Amino acid sequence: MFAIVLAAASAIEPPLPMVFLLPEDVLDASGVRIEAQKPMPGMKLIEADTARPSLWHAPTATRQTGDTVTIWYQRPDNGEADYADRRVLCIGELRAGVWSLPALHPEAPPWGGPNNICMRRSPHEPTWGGFNVFQLADTAHGLAMLYWDQPEKGLAGGMLATSADGRVWEKIPGEAVFTEHNDAFTLLRQGEECLLYQTKLEDWPDKPYPDNLDKKRRVQSLRVSKDLRSWTPQEVFLRPDEQDRPEAEFYLMKAFPYGRAYAALLMKYFGDPKRPKEHSAILEYELIVSPDARTWQRPFRDTDLGFWTYADPFTLNGRWHFPVGREGGMETVAYEPHRLVAVVAATEGTFSTKPLDLPETPLTLNADARDGWIEIQPLDIHGQPISDLPPAHIEGVNGTCLPIAWNGRSSTELGVGRCRLGFRLNNARVFAVGFAS
Repeated sequence: MFAIVLAAASAIEPPLPMVFLLPEDVLDASGVRIEAQKPMPGMKLIEADTARPSLWHAPTATRQTGDTVTIWYQRPDNGEADYADRRVLCIGELRAGVWSLPALHPEAPPWGGPNNICMRRSPHEPTWGGFNVFQLADTAHGLAMLYWDQPEKGLAGGMLATSADGRVWEKIPGEAVFTEHNDAFTLLRQGEECLLYQTKLEDWPDKPYPDNLDKKRRVQSLRVSKDLRSWTPQEVFLRPDEQDRPEAEFYLMKAFPYGRAYAALLMKYFGDPKRPKEHSAILEYELIVSPDARTWQRPFRDTDLGFWTYADPFTLNGRWHFPVGREGGMETVAYEPHRLVAVVAATEGTFSTKPLDLPETPLTLNADARDGWIEIQPLDIHGQPISDLPPAHIEGVNGTCLPIAWNGRSSTELGVGRCRLGFRLNNARVFAVGFAS
């Protein structure tokens, strides 16, 4: 028997910056839409090796300390001669924005270069799935890892390992902590609990396009633990509905805090009529949102983000980066700060915020009004104007920290405490309300 004592989870962000993520974040809306934004290109981390078509890279976890970001990634390559080398867990580091592979062992790996392998698979053939997933949680003594592998005895399933530094891992012996036939899950820390979003297979006798899982549909379930070892039963919370394509399945989701709520990347899978009885390659990626990480909404169904990852985002050079595997290599996709979702007006529109307490530093706006304009007016909690000053006006600019002024006066000079902000905008996007740092 062993015990893993989880460290305190990071708190959700304070009231400001106020981001617009949930539909209920935008009040009294007219002529505006809340829209998920697609990412911009980030940075290349590992180039694809064209001489090794069976080799690919898949990021699984990140940790950021100061200017150093550690990225754990899978390196699957069925072309390797040794079974143990065909799927390994490696680490790379971004130090001040420079990518490198640390040498964890003196001997070179079979493929050459630094030996950055931090964990190898079990030597036993798996009863289901493979060496996979690798989700991390902070503990009182370092890191814990929940991953999928095959124990010496029993069925394949969720296994545990611990590490003081993230480089040297000690596998916890024993049977799997859960063994369902679905090596697809992600982990989110919330307070003293870990939430596990796990694929569950439901009976689907009339499956439109039978694939490698005939008469089964992939949906998303939740289970909860305080020690990573004892888990509540799977409880389905998200499955396709009548607005989804008839062949849709929900393969994976990755949740993360955003503002004072949560966002998640949902991987949608569609059976391929051209590949009967085979695993399909038809995927789309939807942003879903939640106030509590347990009840989820889908306001952005029509936007395909174009990426998915097991790994948490990290910040670098003022941008938010998601590491992704792509075409055999590994890179990131990026967002400007707090620009995952926007309130958008193609022509003229209006909306207001929830009530907020104005900070002791001036308010700023994260917005894109390069080809339009935005006006902002303080309102009381009932939505009525509380200032005789004309609205603050922003036009022809794009920035994450635009100053807001009413006739040259900042929010700290208005004599206003708790209030709402009323927006009128034309051909512009509003991402967040912040404060001058």
